[in-house]
Amino acid sequence: MIRSRAHGRKPRRLWAAVAGVAIVSGGLLLPAQAASADAGQPWMNAKQSPSTRANELLKAMTLADKVNMLHGVDTSQSPVPTVGYIPPIPRLHVPGITMTDGPAGVRDRVDKSTALPSPSAEAASFDAGIAEEYGSVLGGDARALGQNVVFGPGQNIQRVPANGRNFEYYSEDPYLSGTMAGADVRGIQRHGVIATVKHYVGNNQETDRKTVSANMDDRTLHEIYEKNFGVAVADGRPGAVMCSYNRINDVYACDNSETLGSLRSQLGFKGFVVSDYPATHATTSIKDGLNVELPTGVFNTLANVQAALDKGSITTADIDGRVRETLTVLFAFGLFDRDTTARGTIDQDSDNAAAQRIEAQSAVLLKNQGDVLPLGSSTHDIAVIGAPAKTSAQGGGSSKVNPLSADNAYDAIVSRAGSSATVSYADGSNLDQAAAAARSAQVALVFVKDSEAEGSDRTNLSLPGNQDALVGAVATANPHTVVVLQTGSAVLMPWLQQVGGVLQTWYPGARGGAATAQLLWGDVNPSGKLPQTWPASSTQTPVGTKAQYPGINGESSYSEGVYVGYRWYDEHAETPLFPFGHGLSYTGFRYSDLRLRHSSGGSGDPVTASFKITNTGDRAGAEAPQLYVGKPDTLAPTAPRELGAFGKVQLAAHETKTVSLTVNPRELSYWDSGAQAFTVQDGSYTIAVGGSSASLPLHTTYRVKKTDGPVRIEVRGLPDVVDPGTTYTVTAEVGNLSDFALTSAAIKVSAPAGWSVTPRNGGIKTVPAGGRATRTFHVTVPADAKQGATGLSVTLRGRVDQRRMSAVRTRRVNVPYASMAAVADTVGVTDNSNASAGNFDGTGYSYSAQSLAADGVTPGGTVKVGTATTVFPAQAPGTPDAVSASGQVVRVSGTGKALVILGAAHNGAGRGTLKATFTDGTSADVPVGFSDWYGNAPTDLSSIVSTGQWNQPATGGKGPHDVSLYGEVYPLPAGKTLAYVTLPAVGNMNLFAVGIDDSGPLPTTP
Repeated sequence: MIRSRAHGRKPRRLWAAVAGVAIVSGGLLLPAQAASADAGQPWMNAKQSPSTRANELLKAMTLADKVNMLHGVDTSQSPVPTVGYIPPIPRLHVPGITMTDGPAGVRDRVDKSTALPSPSAEAASFDAGIAEEYGSVLGGDARALGQNVVFGPGQNIQRVPANGRNFEYYSEDPYLSGTMAGADVRGIQRHGVIATVKHYVGNNQETDRKTVSANMDDRTLHEIYEKNFGVAVADGRPGAVMCSYNRINDVYACDNSETLGSLRSQLGFKGFVVSDYPATHATTSIKDGLNVELPTGVFNTLANVQAALDKGSITTADIDGRVRETLTVLFAFGLFDRDTTARGTIDQDSDNAAAQRIEAQSAVLLKNQGDVLPLGSSTHDIAVIGAPAKTSAQGGGSSKVNPLSADNAYDAIVSRAGSSATVSYADGSNLDQAAAAARSAQVALVFVKDSEAEGSDRTNLSLPGNQDALVGAVATANPHTVVVLQTGSAVLMPWLQQVGGVLQTWYPGARGGAATAQLLWGDVNPSGKLPQTWPASSTQTPVGTKAQYPGINGESSYSEGVYVGYRWYDEHAETPLFPFGHGLSYTGFRYSDLRLRHSSGGSGDPVTASFKITNTGDRAGAEAPQLYVGKPDTLAPTAPRELGAFGKVQLAAHETKTVSLTVNPRELSYWDSGAQAFTVQDGSYTIAVGGSSASLPLHTTYRVKKTDGPVRIEVRGLPDVVDPGTTYTVTAEVGNLSDFALTSAAIKVSAPAGWSVTPRNGGIKTVPAGGRATRTFHVTVPADAKQGATGLSVTLRGRVDQRRMSAVRTRRVNVPYASMAAVADTVGVTDNSNASAGNFDGTGYSYSAQSLAADGVTPGGTVKVGTATTVFPAQAPGTPDAVSASGQVVRVSGTGKALVILGAAHNGAGRGTLKATFTDGTSADVPVGFSDWYGNAPTDLSSIVSTGQWNQPATGGKGPHDVSLYGEVYPLPAGKTLAYVTLPAVGNMNLFAVGIDDSGPLPTTP
């Protein structure tokens, strides 16, 4: 009997289990030595709980010690090869922490390790047991190589079919992705190695990945892009999460208090968060939820942390909280109680066997016309065509492994065919030769591959080079042509109708050749299923507009909402090339006798379905049954069907088994933004079972009669930008859409320090089912309110059907800064005599005041931008004069013909959107684009204002270099008065001035 891994269940107590596991040596697990505590170091007592030990250690740490834990250092300091390193604190017995890449095998840039099939292959197994075995190979290799943290699994949603990292991710479906990731994590962490689930969150394209903003509504964020992480956290309890490069709704992921807050408060994550390399943009990321800045410290250095403490932008409690979270995980995994860099021996034979087993269970038979496969003893003349037959494809970037060993399909085919067979080979570079080889053979096996890699997306879904033409030529020459794909994800197949068979082997790993031969001859019956929909054309995609992908001016609109992958195809009645969940076999399977344990229930009840699967053929095989849920759309529009459970069952020839799948109540739910919770609606649910999302022969209905949600709270009356000294009337409205009364209700308003909140009517105690109630408050913003972004939180608590419930709505607001000078936080210009005071780019470099002056740019002076003018900051060199653009709201008042912006980007070009808001409440989006100051080149939006030498710090080593200052002019609507501007949220863009020009004709940029 199969039971799906329901992610709402109580997770295994993995952390307690891994604490006593020691190094892998020769494939054996040796018991760890228990640490003994010195009288002055009680945290070294391994008998205490991890949290107790962390608290004891924290009390003994200086600020410098704590900052040591907040960032990595150059990996040359590590005693073993690694890609990330936190140095030890010897006097406190804090170990050094090694971190390695690892979604598809351990990659420390030096050592060899086991090359596993691509994670997309792992997901295609539709088998959590396979995923756990996959993770176990990773964890074992990492432990043997002295690594403490593995950066994997990667599990971003495959929103964009051409995403260059789809090979590294699992699926377009959050439930499948999260379930496989959770199992992978369990496998890694059984070896006492910390798994890092990544990239949180919305990292769904490589194009502009470091700056693009994934703009989506609250429901889409929670229901699609965060849900998979929630499943993985519940199922696997990963010790770490890596935040991504991109922005979410204009706020960078590693500095995003909303998404990092949701990770902990809503998804239940208890570990530590590390940044991508580098994806940190401010020291305040510590407050926002980031634990460790990687690869090295730029923002979270001792000097910057001390400055942030002095300024009040972070607190000691913020630092302690982040360090405590990290230490607790390190104690839980036993890293204080063993030699963290001890190295052992990778069991290559065992790992290779596992890699072959995983690949054999993950390959997908896409087409098999006329039973061209499997090959048999009568197949004595085989043409193998295509260079990929003699290689083993891998994805590029941080997932590319330096393999201990790798076989190839050609050698495996020759071996499997036997001495009585003839196997010819053509590399495919000459189409005529390839066709001739195919024409003289009984069967032609054409091997083709794509090219996917971190850092760039594919330009299209076609096979690179002349491979489509190669397949066409071979298929014309031989009707018994089988295409063997080595691709990380979907490709187009203009030749599909010409060929007899298609076998998708993904990036097949260390023993992909042997597994491919097993599958071609039927020694293993293919049983993989597609974890992603394969489109029939390049335009058949849920993200078909430029605004959706790659985005316009750095803004990517997720306007498709929750309709991602097969949800979009089903909603729009589009027929793809191959549907989600598709996969053929050398035998057949019949589904029958669907029954539900209960035909109805409440919103908190799981749904268990049983059914029979019969192997109708003469071969043994495995099938991956899938259960889909069709939800009512009374309260929210939903896709026609969503994956709710799956499993894998082995069947002998003609055998029948009864299979049981259980749907967690969360898979019946949708995310209700008003309730800030997953909610199950009343109504009738369709339960459908079959072999793919498009082949569901069994259907029945399940009815939810009573639901305890949603209970919504909405907050109105507080504008996005508030004026100091003003009182606002704020209304909290409760809507009880559940089938039970809300009792013991209470509403609490939390405001920033110094703000006053005065209730204007009585409290709410009971709200009947279907009822509404309101409570009104006067909220006064003090005249001396702290400038910047802040929030007003309204919390509703009560009981529904005797269960406690709570909903929190936070109204994000801004107290505008009085001027650009008031928000200046970066020393961008220094005198040549004091270069060390500057830090325009985060690494200590700055503009030279003398070089700027030579071009007529002086403190408080007028600067020309085309025919427009603005004023350069009046601050003296060596003091804060620039603003690191992170969405600040600044007063820029008045009327004029144009807005003039002065600044530059650093560490790459910067593009974003500045919002200009007028006194009548309307606004205009102003695209801003600056080149890197080091690049000295205009953009389509800006021009060079000045070019001169930079000032480099004493520790600098790059030598003299010209750097440029850029200006941009944006025409303002006539007759409107500007009130304030909202700066772009682009962490690598610094602005010196934003002002109004009203002189002469309409100003222009040259």
